[in-house]
Amino acid sequence: MTATISTIDEYINQFDGHKKNVLIKTRQLIRNFVPDETNETISYQMPTFRYKGNIIHFAMHKNHLGLYPGPDTIQHFAAKLKNFKTTKGAIQIPLDQPIPEQTIREIVLFNINKFKDKQEINWHQSRGNWQQAEKLMQQIITSTPLKKEFKWGSYIYTHKGRNVIGWGGFKHFFSLWFYNGVFLKDEEKQLINASEGKTKALRQWRFKHVKDMDPDKIHAYIQESIKTIDDGKEIKPRKTTLKKPSGLLLEALQADQSLNNSFHALTAGRQKEYIEYIEEAKQEKTKHSRIEKIKPLILEKKGLNDKYK
Repeated sequence: MTATISTIDEYINQFDGHKKNVLIKTRQLIRNFVPDETNETISYQMPTFRYKGNIIHFAMHKNHLGLYPGPDTIQHFAAKLKNFKTTKGAIQIPLDQPIPEQTIREIVLFNINKFKDKQEINWHQSRGNWQQAEKLMQQIITSTPLKKEFKWGSYIYTHKGRNVIGWGGFKHFFSLWFYNGVFLKDEEKQLINASEGKTKALRQWRFKHVKDMDPDKIHAYIQESIKTIDDGKEIKPRKTTLKKPSGLLLEALQADQSLNNSFHALTAGRQKEYIEYIEEAKQEKTKHSRIEKIKPLILEKKGLNDKYK
């Protein structure tokens, strides 16, 4: 699947013949039972129906249709799914078998019922109301030569193809991140490394209130960041020795072909980050929890620490 796919129609139109027909039929089948306010979208690179939460994902594979209704739902319907290959999070429907319409209907209705009393997350409340800070940064950025690009789920401002600055509001602070921050003089003594030992060049400047944001000082930091790129300053990535997954992570990859393919499409460095993240956990329960946490990131072909880079 290409990285530019943004709608279910685009996803389905990549296929033809029997595979396309199966996808069309599956989509329509789910559509018949979801509430009118359900959103159809692409999530984790798969067609997704969302209603106060993800009702179900589906995806086409070489020899099967994958359904992803969630581990709890698969466990609940274990008896009805005994004729299909399942993993903790996936159901595989062979392409040479009929679509199990009644079972899919029951799964969809089960998840809708599970979500019906759930309140959607109020992101403005959980991440803080930083509209004034956003507005201020937009004003500052207009006086720079930076190019606005959409990466990793947010806007990043670049110069000569390299990342310069990004920003975002969180519950307790508003953060600017300078991708070449390690090379800045930091005359205000405000820059921090938010992930010691993991991020090399990126540094953050955090504010607790918009009144603390001095436009001239922020602009000066941006201009200095641009100059580091013009001067060719950068930290060269070290060559990473390929490390192979083992234990519970290896089992999870072997049980889910889509996850396995996405994992091995990552760079050696990103694979190593995930492997070490699982290996660092002392208890098996923690390892399982971490594996479930990283699955969506791997399926999106993102690294564990991409949001900090």
